[in-house]
Amino acid sequence: MRRILIIMLVTWSGVAWGTTYYVSSSTGSDTNSGTATSAAWQTIAHVNGQTFLPGDSILFKRGDVWNESLAPASSGSSGNPITFDAYGTGPAPNLTGYYAVPATGWVQVTGNAWKAAVPASYSSINFCLFGSIWGQKVAASTSNLTGQWDFYLANGFVYVYSVNNPATFYGGPIVPMALSNVPVININGKSWVTFQHFLLNWFDQYGVYVQGTSDHLVFANMEADSMIPQGTQPLGFYVNESAPGPGDIKIYNAEANLNYDGFRFDGTATAVSMVNDKAYGNRDGALVDSSTPPRYSRYSAALHIDLPLGGTFGGGGS
Repeated sequence: MRRILIIMLVTWSGVAWGTTYYVSSSTGSDTNSGTATSAAWQTIAHVNGQTFLPGDSILFKRGDVWNESLAPASSGSSGNPITFDAYGTGPAPNLTGYYAVPATGWVQVTGNAWKAAVPASYSSINFCLFGSIWGQKVAASTSNLTGQWDFYLANGFVYVYSVNNPATFYGGPIVPMALSNVPVININGKSWVTFQHFLLNWFDQYGVYVQGTSDHLVFANMEADSMIPQGTQPLGFYVNESAPGPGDIKIYNAEANLNYDGFRFDGTATAVSMVNDKAYGNRDGALVDSSTPPRYSRYSAALHIDLPLGGTFGGGGS
């Protein structure tokens, strides 16, 4: 009997239950413990700075919005992945570059030059939406704001051309895109990580970027929509790894719409499983496999890829 008891204790001591953390942009604070919905963290920057253990879960509040990129710093283990998911009710947590400048935020600098503060996370702005029209980026000087829809970023402010207050002159929100030249979710050299129930949109580079030597990843019930038609680079889900390449990446029930490529595989991807995924309105290709050799695993009965508007089916994989 004593021997049986010892065996049971040893067996249970090896089980990793993990800790659940909560993140809310609307009600959280980075000074909280993060271990209860009433003590949620607030920013993704804080999440990126944490070391998580196998079996941990990081849950983002449904209906909340973040103008930040998620870059996990830890790996899980076999049977105990680190999980990024949603909690609560309502729309999926939204990681987005869409940030509308408040109408009250504009200050006249001189003549037709106006400025408004942007969040501290802004490092560059490549695209700015004036109502329904994309603006023209100019060099950072008020003297270069010579025409309607001109803009630039400098010292934490977005500067625009406007005859009077931009909030009324342009007849719609002015949206300097917050996520420029950065992936919305960036996985670099991490393994055994699961992501699901996220909406990624309004980005000009990558929605999901898998690089380095990452492996054993799951992306499920997600949507990645660039929404920026002028961008020549935005990819919904992008896997581009160094040798030997991943052998276990799963993309299930995901959508990639209005990008340059919806799903793209370069580098040495050796096994990417896709089930019940969708892509439409992508400028170049819905599914493009340029890995060497092309080896993604495609379940034809469950994979639904629509042709891009005005384009052809990209690929070469089978």
